[in-house]
Amino acid sequence: MEDDVSLIMSKLMEKGYTEAQIKEKIRIKKESSMFNLTTKGILSIIASEEGISIPGKEDMKIESLTEGMKDVNILGRVTRKYSPKEFVRDDGSQGAVLNVTVADKTGEITVVFWDENAGRFSESLNRGDVIKIIGGQIKGGMKGPQIYISSKSKVILNPEGIDESSLPDLTTFKSLKYERTSISELNPGDKFKEIRGTIAKLYSVFFYDACPTCFKKLDNSQKGFCKNCKNEVVPTKVVILDLGIDDSTGYIRASFFKDKAEKVLGTESENIYLSVKSFLEKGFNLRNAGEAYLSDNHYNLLGKEILIAGNVAENEYIGNVFQVHNIFEIELEEEIEKILGAIGKEIK
Repeated sequence: MEDDVSLIMSKLMEKGYTEAQIKEKIRIKKESSMFNLTTKGILSIIASEEGISIPGKEDMKIESLTEGMKDVNILGRVTRKYSPKEFVRDDGSQGAVLNVTVADKTGEITVVFWDENAGRFSESLNRGDVIKIIGGQIKGGMKGPQIYISSKSKVILNPEGIDESSLPDLTTFKSLKYERTSISELNPGDKFKEIRGTIAKLYSVFFYDACPTCFKKLDNSQKGFCKNCKNEVVPTKVVILDLGIDDSTGYIRASFFKDKAEKVLGTESENIYLSVKSFLEKGFNLRNAGEAYLSDNHYNLLGKEILIAGNVAENEYIGNVFQVHNIFEIELEEEIEKILGAIGKEIK
């Protein structure tokens, strides 16, 4: 069987390129690339640009990506871009990381750019851009799999001649991704669900030590070393907020991580941690300290309406748990449209 290099070369020649022209394209790509790519990698990029499909190298659907995959190709649309963050490594060197959310019609995933590429893509990427990733690596993150861009990866912005039918339109992305569901209809394993309900119970807030880059939990044996990022790190505190949500059809426990917890509580993790710590110093255990903090500072949350989106997980001790990925503002006009749409379906 032909290897990929020979196969791409032969397919390019079938399209009318001479061997000399192909070598010149490789040279130009190598000189202009911000990554140190192999000849095979560059030819894969050229093949993609020329619409040449290589067996086993087709774009994968985001919903099929799992931790540990390597050399992954995807096509998606940028739906969210965060500000790059700078950090200092244990050896004193400066680092930077940029997270971008990319989606196709099967789901969304975070793409992680490091250091020099974080700065470059922070300037060049915009919401709505189509992005093709060649040779990405799938690692775990707080919200599930993430695509890490390495020195061997290639990123093509708004490639020509692609079929965008597999990509969501930005104006309809929210409705494509999240399905409004009543709590009584939720089942373990459900993904991309949206529920509107009332905060009916304040359970507690918890903390764990995490990597400041990927936010993976660090256990005591790691002593500041993140196995996911493979770096020495200074741990940061990540807050988890547990609330009970009721929508009149049912009740479910919801977990809010990090920035979602901060948004609900209206303050930063460090402030929450210091307040909870004061209860711990009075002799409270961790759970009771979190309960006391919520009771003393956020009792006014009870009865508040909230619109959240995420996945449903099953806990063997407490049953279904709604893992919150997004919190939305409740837009009156949108809610009226949803109600009228539901009534229309019932009439039909």
